Amino acid sequence: MGGIFGVICSTTIPRGLIVTGLRRLLYRGYDGAGVVFPVDKGLEIRKAPGHLDNVVKQVDLENIPSRIALAHTRYASRGWPVYENTHPLTDCNGEIAVVGDGIIDNYEAYRTGLEKEGHILRSRTDTEIAAHLLEKYYTMEKDLLRALLRVGSELKGLYSLAFLVSGVDGILFIQNGQPLVIGIGSQCVYLSSDLTSLHGLADTAYIIEDRMAGLISLEKQVLYRISTGEHVDLASLQSKRVKYGIEYVEKAGFPHYMLKEIYETPDAIYRTTIAIMDKYLRLASMIIHGARDVYIVANGSSLHAGLVASYYFAELAGLSITPVSAAEFPYSILESITTGSVLVAVSQSGETSDVINSVKLAKQRGAVIVGVTNNVGSRLALESNVYLPIGAGPEIAVPATKSFSATIAALLLLASYTGIFNGKQSFNDYNTIINEIRNTSKELKELITRFDSRITSIVNSLPLFYNVYVAGSGITYPIALEGALKLKEAALIHAEGVQLGELRHGPLTLVSHEFPVILIEPFEEPAKQLYLKVVKEVLNREAMLFSININNASCKNICVEVPGKKYLYPVIATIPLQLFSYRIGVKLGRPIDHPPGLAKAITT
Repeated sequence: MGGIFGVICSTTIPRGLIVTGLRRLLYRGYDGAGVVFPVDKGLEIRKAPGHLDNVVKQVDLENIPSRIALAHTRYASRGWPVYENTHPLTDCNGEIAVVGDGIIDNYEAYRTGLEKEGHILRSRTDTEIAAHLLEKYYTMEKDLLRALLRVGSELKGLYSLAFLVSGVDGILFIQNGQPLVIGIGSQCVYLSSDLTSLHGLADTAYIIEDRMAGLISLEKQVLYRISTGEHVDLASLQSKRVKYGIEYVEKAGFPHYMLKEIYETPDAIYRTTIAIMDKYLRLASMIIHGARDVYIVANGSSLHAGLVASYYFAELAGLSITPVSAAEFPYSILESITTGSVLVAVSQSGETSDVINSVKLAKQRGAVIVGVTNNVGSRLALESNVYLPIGAGPEIAVPATKSFSATIAALLLLASYTGIFNGKQSFNDYNTIINEIRNTSKELKELITRFDSRITSIVNSLPLFYNVYVAGSGITYPIALEGALKLKEAALIHAEGVQLGELRHGPLTLVSHEFPVILIEPFEEPAKQLYLKVVKEVLNREAMLFSININNASCKNICVEVPGKKYLYPVIATIPLQLFSYRIGVKLGRPIDHPPGLAKAITT
């Protein structure tokens, strides 16, 4: 995964242009950077792992002695952040270079086949196989664009790819669900992952549609639909003037990273279904199936995702798994850890100090570690016996949004696959859940805008408040805890997550017009009556009531209606809470992306 930035100019590429483009794409990845450009005897690659600022000190990305270049900033979703896995990547002969964004689903099968045919793959990334496939089909077809279309038709997943081929005056591309735009400037033509990265460089940009491939050069842009081979005229694509305030350039046009990342949730949960490779999911499930006892260890949003997962494991795998705060683990659980114990350690960053400490202590006592992380180059990945990448992509804002939802999706897959070994699930059941995640991803792309519009209207009409309860029951109880955490982080107001029944055992006494309540309708039928009882009691106290409902038939005050999908309901119900927290924070003028006193990962 990462950001793609290609440029073709009428003369030598201006000094610093490549670094400018990559810097604007850093929100897409910061684990490595590189550039490839043609030279007299083929292609030259300059790259290094690490943050762009450090890469620029190691290799010269400022001065590119060419009029064509293809650059990339990487997020390590498959393969550690090391030199071999840093883009650009090449074919066997170094005559085809590729950079990519997203995840290729059928990577393992093609890698195995290519190696049997004698191809030498040097990295552990999925993107590299695209260069070798293009090499293979170009040799067979003798036609570069036909070979490109064949690569696009065979590779599955959610990705975009860009290629430089020695001796070809242009940049080739494939778009398959991950964004690519063509920018037209006065002296240069651009290919980028993001429209806003072209601020001040291109006047007009054309949005490449899904399932398209082609070649761009200074003189022409040739595009085809992958499914039919039909030629598409550039002028028929949606075009936009590249006019953004500079403050939006590095946030893909959004005012804050948090809002951008909420809107990226649909793609994040879809990528999770691709990022987790079957052989590692099978191994992790076997480990949990054979365990004496299993604990989910995490902090903050990851702990809340672990609480949701405990419901999944109970229903789908018939297992009672204990979620525990990593900060509390050494005092409450450690003494019971022995050979046969399994820790499912969850950390978005993979660097959370309490999680790493708990993992090390548990390993000393013979425990096996299953890591779940968004950072494959992290300490957690290194310390784990097997780890599962959630594939959410980089998350810049301190309040976790898309990574929380993607973690839930990853743990849902793990619970379902474990259920296969326990006889509670079949492979058909597991595949049904994968399809449910992917279908929900498609629905959410349309729903998020509707949710945001509704919540913005609600927040603008509400009086200011600085205390709130967020209450849920059953599988929405952890979502209530997460919603309260987001209100603290993004809006900087006092919020408390409460179980619906517990709200009636003391906390209700504080509820008033100045102390509102947010309720999440339970999914479980037995909890519905309790929910309606609490709604009545809150309204009797003349308090503001904001609720998330599966259908508006149960709406009694200010509501947002969401689809009631059994296993994905926690993900769907979370998004209105995240948007509510964000919009309250905007209304109060809070530093949303960087709350005071907080960091993205507590590493000490």
